[in-house]
Amino acid sequence: MSIAEVLFVIVAFVANIVQAITGFAGTVLAMPLSIDLVGYNVARPILNLVAIVICLIVVIFNFKNIEWKKLLFLIVFVGIGFGLGFLIQRFAFDGERLLKVYGTIICLIALTYLFFDMEGKQFPKWLQPIILILAGIIHFLYTSGGPLVVLFAASTIKDKNKFRTTLSFMWVILNSIIFTTNIIDGQFTPRVWMLSAIVIGSCFVSLILGKLILKKLDRKMFMRLTYILLFISGVSAVM
Repeated sequence: MSIAEVLFVIVAFVANIVQAITGFAGTVLAMPLSIDLVGYNVARPILNLVAIVICLIVVIFNFKNIEWKKLLFLIVFVGIGFGLGFLIQRFAFDGERLLKVYGTIICLIALTYLFFDMEGKQFPKWLQPIILILAGIIHFLYTSGGPLVVLFAASTIKDKNKFRTTLSFMWVILNSIIFTTNIIDGQFTPRVWMLSAIVIGSCFVSLILGKLILKKLDRKMFMRLTYILLFISGVSAVM
């Protein structure tokens, strides 16, 4: 393994710890740094596969918490975003330019969560589908649409356990579509499979450590730290 690949595994490991604590910030934190380290065509399929594994674990152990009507609503509009993301990637994809747009969005989301209490905020119904479609586009391109969906969840799903499980099931379904396109496009080379196995192996340790850390730390303080890290991650994508 090269130094860049070792650093990528470390970044993914730390990001998965954050994911275990916050429930959404892992991939969006890891993606910009991972693209710099191993490139878009390596980072995206690996982090997508890891997300499927983590979300599947959440669904298996919390299946009864799924809200099926909300799941259908999520799949429909995030799915539309997936379709638009597919078209953008196939016909108008400028990785560097879109990465800067993506980084800007991350910065805005991080600042929103840092300076405004989003818990319980109500978003207009007309805005909810737009948020989810944007989340679908970003998630298809960078496997990192979670923060935008959190904005939707803040105004529609009050029970965080139900939201996390419902959202996880949605990501399992939609990320599997990305995984299929990755396979068809030949992105799972021997190198990608090797790194995937290492990162997936380490993600189980990340989940355990994340739960242990969550018990020791004040969640509000850690979430604030997470948003700061998200902002730094977004800045690194823009620069």
